[in-house]
Amino acid sequence: MENKETQLVRALGLKESISMTIGTVVGVGLFTCGSAQIGHVGSWIIVITFLSLLISIWPCLIYGEMSAALPCAGGTYNYAKRGLNRVWANLAGWHYIISVVGIGAGETLAFANYFKILFSQFGIDLSGVDSRIIAIILVIFFLILNFKGIEMSGKAQTGFIFFFWGCAIAWFLYMIPKIHLEYFGGIAMDSLPPFNELMYIFGLVWWCYTGFETCVSMGAETKYPQYTLPRALKVSVFLVFVCNALFQWFLVGLVPHKFYPLLAAADAPYAEGLEAAGLIGFPIILLCIGIAFGGDLSTINPGIAAPARYIYTMAEDKSLPSFFCKVHPKYKTPYTAVAAVGIINIILIATGSINYIASVSLISLALCYIIGCLAYMGLKKNYPDMNRPYVAPGGKFGCWFTIVVYIFMLIFADRVALATSGVVTVAAIIYWAVFTRKHENKIPTIEEEIGVLEEPSPEEKAKMDKEYNIWKIATVIATIIALGIYIIPVLF
Repeated sequence: MENKETQLVRALGLKESISMTIGTVVGVGLFTCGSAQIGHVGSWIIVITFLSLLISIWPCLIYGEMSAALPCAGGTYNYAKRGLNRVWANLAGWHYIISVVGIGAGETLAFANYFKILFSQFGIDLSGVDSRIIAIILVIFFLILNFKGIEMSGKAQTGFIFFFWGCAIAWFLYMIPKIHLEYFGGIAMDSLPPFNELMYIFGLVWWCYTGFETCVSMGAETKYPQYTLPRALKVSVFLVFVCNALFQWFLVGLVPHKFYPLLAAADAPYAEGLEAAGLIGFPIILLCIGIAFGGDLSTINPGIAAPARYIYTMAEDKSLPSFFCKVHPKYKTPYTAVAAVGIINIILIATGSINYIASVSLISLALCYIIGCLAYMGLKKNYPDMNRPYVAPGGKFGCWFTIVVYIFMLIFADRVALATSGVVTVAAIIYWAVFTRKHENKIPTIEEEIGVLEEPSPEEKAKMDKEYNIWKIATVIATIIALGIYIIPVLF
């Protein structure tokens, strides 16, 4: 039986949790600045993408353990509140909100770019329309969708994801005959950028994985979270790799090396790369439909839903104004928090720069994950007897490994974006010192905050296990295929 005080509804299952997570991750990073790095490193992109996967797996498992034990709205904020203190919790909350809203804002701009290219294939010129106007209209649509309820939002998310996969598979099959294996240059380019630049590129490719814990932030709205959340995290991170690896393979195999400078500077590298290679018409139309109405929309939706839950939880704790913890009596959604996310979105969209938004987002999420790892170790110390339905293998070592790697990566991040994140950090600390500290109350017990988690019936558990096994088998097969196709250029 759930905590009687909670006003949010547990409506998300495994497929919705996976869809929300993948939707947040697969979108603006892959289809803009992430794949644009092919213009700098060519087929070496798969090595960077695989390394990005490796440094994302352990954090996923760590978050799987914390989310199964503490399935609350607000994710890292709640973990840091208990494992560290409210100062760290506030920092995590502020950075997560900025970063995930940034993903959504960047996605709306990416949608606008691909949307205009799509219409250009039908002879309709929208180049005179400011991309920011299209992006803001899209944000308003998703604000309404998220206002209407998490169940509706979750169903829409699943639809967007499966539409994207359907278009992607159709596009892959259509484009296979047009692949040039010689474009892979065996396995690498003749030379790679200097180390500093390579680490900056690595950060942008790793950004294609950030948001891998999105489902955790909606833990209070997840059915049987002690099972659903760890499973969703384990599946999602590999499916993200599959999407990245497959799309990057096709871009490398379709675009000649002479157009790499264009890719490196492109706002919509897939569409612009195909145009440069002379693959206009149906290939671009199908691609843009899949990216814009599948990939992009599936990112914008959780890009509003997830940070709104952070704002809601922080407002409940008086870490933000209590106005933001209001829940709509009919739709059971934190509608004032959703509106706040919309306002932040519009501010970021106004910058018009996806690269700047990407850099700010990846820095803030890296900081959030570092705090999450520290919180994990704090929870182990402060709550040694807490019920942990799932335990991450090598959790403590994984935390230190992740912290060191992410700090090293941040050293090479964009300096302007680092300064922006520094401003966010200082603002969060000042706000805590001036407004939050005087409201700090005793942290409720885990039972008071979460209640007793309901266990599924044997029939429901069997159904859940079967669904998970299907996802797991499909993910393993897809991962093998995504890795295997990179061997083909070497063999032939």
